[in-house]
Amino acid sequence: MSKIARDEGPQFEGGARGAPATAARQLNLAEQRRQFVGRLYARGSAHLDRIEAPEYVRAELLPNGRAVRMISDEPPAQDERHHPQAISSYLTSAARLAEIDAGTSTGEIRGMLTDLAKGLQAALVDADQADEEAGRATPAVPANT
Repeated sequence: MSKIARDEGPQFEGGARGAPATAARQLNLAEQRRQFVGRLYARGSAHLDRIEAPEYVRAELLPNGRAVRMISDEPPAQDERHHPQAISSYLTSAARLAEIDAGTSTGEIRGMLTDLAKGLQAALVDADQADEEAGRATPAVPANT
């Protein structure tokens, strides 16, 4: 890939200079993901606490447009259905975010592809150097005169 890019003209220089900034950014994003995972778990827990509470409190809109506070022993069927859906969504999102830092997500695959590209680049550079050295080491063949 690098050989084709080199032949076509784009340059990929300065990667080493940006590496510390990239590493710092990745650490910052990892910390943000950890905090976000905690918040998602807290939201899921709050929903579960609400439907398991001894009294279920909800707002209900009357036909005249006025909102009233309703208290019941159990959540209405609609809320009983929606809260678990929300909890499931929070837990699924938290698990996906946790996978990124655990190395079991597509991020790891992208990392492996990057390593593969670097390995191919190094192999091409080595092959090019070997070709150049072989060209210099081989004595020139005299032309027929």
